[in-house]
Amino acid sequence: MTLPPPGPGEVLVRTHLSAVSVGSELGVVEGRLPGWPYPCPLGYQTLGVVESVGEGVDLALGTRVVTTLGHASGGVHREENVLPIPGEVPDRVALAAILGEETHKGVRKVFPGPGERVLVTGAGLLGLLTVFNLTRRGITGVTVTEPDPARRKLALAFGAREVLPPATVGRDDFDVGFECSASPEAFVDLLSHLRPGGRACVLSDGNWGALTLPPAFHTRELTVTASSDGEDHVAYARWLWTHADPVLERLFEVTVTPDDLPTAFAGLGISPRPVSLVADWRGEA
Repeated sequence: MTLPPPGPGEVLVRTHLSAVSVGSELGVVEGRLPGWPYPCPLGYQTLGVVESVGEGVDLALGTRVVTTLGHASGGVHREENVLPIPGEVPDRVALAAILGEETHKGVRKVFPGPGERVLVTGAGLLGLLTVFNLTRRGITGVTVTEPDPARRKLALAFGAREVLPPATVGRDDFDVGFECSASPEAFVDLLSHLRPGGRACVLSDGNWGALTLPPAFHTRELTVTASSDGEDHVAYARWLWTHADPVLERLFEVTVTPDDLPTAFAGLGISPRPVSLVADWRGEA
């Protein structure tokens, strides 16, 4: 793919890897997100190298960077919109920088404190990054609900204290909840386990149906908010580079070619599904 040369303050980045956010991207492919007619460009977690730079850019050629380009072989970006990766940080750890900030924005909105009990529904990409962001900042009382046994084991590896199948929690004293499953049933279950005055954040989009407030929302006077795009990827990346835990590579263990992506999306509609897929663009001309 031939790209235009970068202008002043711009960099041309050639893609090495692009990661799939299964919940949101599959929602577009299957037509469940109004306003996003498919086919359309997909993806927003991309890692590549700087191939050329415009006037006034300080980045060296060959610098690895994370961008929000999506599933494309390359693109031109403003220098301030790419995240340079330190040499010691592995590629598949660095890929977590984009969605990691988007989940941490939700954490900031409800701000669990030390000693508070936290319930996370879903141990997919969103849920696991939420667990990572919580536990690496000292929030240890994290419980996760997840139907897939393999993902339950993964949630423990990410730092959850307790991981359970859905509908087996057996308590209603959680202070904070995070909806990361895209499941309307899991959302109702989440709210039913919050204490009076508890607070919840919906991180999932591409939901598998409408999220409906159950009676517990009113009787317990709960607070429910939502979080979508991140707001400070640069600050999050600085933090991530100092917390570059190899466990993050387990989010991106399944690799496909770019040509395989359409077929791969078709297979993602069937459970169990991988946490994510990574397209490796390095064989593309």
